[in-house]
Amino acid sequence: MPEFLHLIPPSEALATFMAHLPPQPRIPSEKIASSEALNCVLAAPIAAPHPLPPFPRSTVDGYALRASDSFGASPSQPVYLRLVGEILMGTRADLEIQPGQAAIIHTGGMLPKGADAVVMLEDTQIVSETEIEVLKALGVGQHVLTTGEDVKAGEIVLEEGTRLRPQDIGGLIALGITEVPVVHAPSVGILATGDEIVAPEEQPRLGQVRDVNSYTLSALVRLAGGIPVRRG
Repeated sequence: MPEFLHLIPPSEALATFMAHLPPQPRIPSEKIASSEALNCVLAAPIAAPHPLPPFPRSTVDGYALRASDSFGASPSQPVYLRLVGEILMGTRADLEIQPGQAAIIHTGGMLPKGADAVVMLEDTQIVSETEIEVLKALGVGQHVLTTGEDVKAGEIVLEEGTRLRPQDIGGLIALGITEVPVVHAPSVGILATGDEIVAPEEQPRLGQVRDVNSYTLSALVRLAGGIPVRRG
C-alpha cells in the first residue's frame, strides 16, 4: 500500500486538519476560584486592579534615608545620621525622614515619606542608640522597589487563552484576584479501531493486541486540559 508510505510533518498534518474543520461555536466559560484554576484556560484577559507593589518597599534590611545625605560616604569618611525610629513589618510608615535622619527598616517594609533609598546593614556601623555611620554612598532608589514596579494598575497581566501555571496562580492571588473566567474543558472523543484490538483486562489471543492508543491519547487529552471520552 504505497499510499501509506507518504509521510508529512506533524505541523502540516495539523494545518490540513484545521483547514477542513468547520467553524466551532465559542466554548462556554465559567468563573472559578483562582486557587482551583491550575491548567485551566482563561476566557478573558486579566487586568491588574491595583499596582504591585502597592507601596514603595525596601529590598534589604537596613536604614531608610535620603540618598543625598550619603553623598561621599566611605569607610574612611563615614556620614553620621540620627535614628528617628523603626518601620515595623506589616505597618504603615507614618514617620517622615528629614535631612540628616534615618530609620530602621526591614526587607519588604514600607519606605517612609522623605526617604528615597535604603542602606544595607552591612554598609553601616552603630554609633549609639540614636546615631549610625553610613559607610557607602547611595543613589536615589537604591534597594527600593517602587510602587507599580512589578505591575502597573490596569496592566494586562494574563492574556485570554493563557493556560494557568502555578506562578500565574500566585500572581493572581498577589493582586487579590480570587476568581477568574475560564473556558469549559472540551470533550474529546477517542475511537480506537481494529479487529486485533482487545480491552486491557483481556488476555490477547495470538494475533491480538491490547488497546494502548486510546488510553495513551486519553492521558494526553487530560494533560492538555480536556475531557477524554472513549467511543470504542
